[in-house]
Amino acid sequence: MKFIHSADFHLGMKFEKSSIPQSMSKIRRQRIWTSVEKLIKYSIDENVDYIFLSGDLYNLENFSLSDMNRLMDLFSRTNSQICIIGGNHDPIYNDNLWDMVNISDNLNIFKKDTLEKIEFDDTDVYGISYNKNNYDFINIFDDLKLDKLKTNVLMIHSDLLNDNNCYMFFDQDKVNNLGFDYVALGHIHKPTIFNDKFVYPGSIEPLSFKEKGMHGAVIGSIVDNRLDIDFLDCSESNFNEFDYYISDKFSYYDLVGSLSKCLVEDKKNYIRINLKGQLEDGFDLDIDSLQESLKKYCEYVEIIDNTESNINLDKIYEFNRNNVLGYFIEETKNLDGEDPVVKRAINLGIKSLMENNLWKLLD
Repeated sequence: MKFIHSADFHLGMKFEKSSIPQSMSKIRRQRIWTSVEKLIKYSIDENVDYIFLSGDLYNLENFSLSDMNRLMDLFSRTNSQICIIGGNHDPIYNDNLWDMVNISDNLNIFKKDTLEKIEFDDTDVYGISYNKNNYDFINIFDDLKLDKLKTNVLMIHSDLLNDNNCYMFFDQDKVNNLGFDYVALGHIHKPTIFNDKFVYPGSIEPLSFKEKGMHGAVIGSIVDNRLDIDFLDCSESNFNEFDYYISDKFSYYDLVGSLSKCLVEDKKNYIRINLKGQLEDGFDLDIDSLQESLKKYCEYVEIIDNTESNINLDKIYEFNRNNVLGYFIEETKNLDGEDPVVKRAINLGIKSLMENNLWKLLD
């Protein structure tokens, strides 16, 4: 039995809380669709038997009937049997989008918030969906007996990284002892494996800087009770982040060299650079201009300036004790100058006052 396991498409996502400009949201939404299309194409090319989609395929509040019809059209193009559960972002309940479209014969949707079984010739697939009001469950595995002559797969949208019953947390040992051949999880956006067969495929497309690394889907096979899995990279984008340390002198081309190491070929690269260290006295970085010049290397670049000015507070205070800058420095003397947040605030305050000429030039 050959299968694909994926989850957490989040089609229709608005990216409203993203640090990336809203002007890029439309193309980012389209890239999720492109990743899903790659997944379906793989299922056709490789003659995959089953596709297990473990919830959060779309964001309910942003997903239209037209979007759902597009998804149904895409799913109908493969001969794979597609099994779907609802997650916390796409709960399944009465009068939902699934009931408003024509469902192709290869689609198998778990619509209840209790454990159900869908039987195929060689495989039994168990699944449970979130409904509109219920996000937890109790004792759904009690008295469950599997047909050991068949392959048994469990689909569940659950948070096993945190003991949080709001997201269908369950006892792994208890489920493992039942004898499932594969547990197709959803909810966690980073690919993760527990006990060899409890698998999060991660989000199909990275959605933020929290989702660095490879994204796509799990591909696998189960033959004679033996599970083999691998990863299918079908994402369009790559998110990465690195720290760049400055020691007095700043080199633009050294920064470009560090940036190039974070780029993935044939991906749309989104890069965040954390600038750290100390700039030489009197040197200032124009962050906006720096970001603009680095855009030619990647889809998006974001620079967080955590550098510190290498300034002599005592000397500045000596020359400015009777003006606003001196008064500011005097007020900061009782603060914890070793605290990074306090230190950053003091430097920004001094920089602002100096930029507005509220200080006296040092002789």
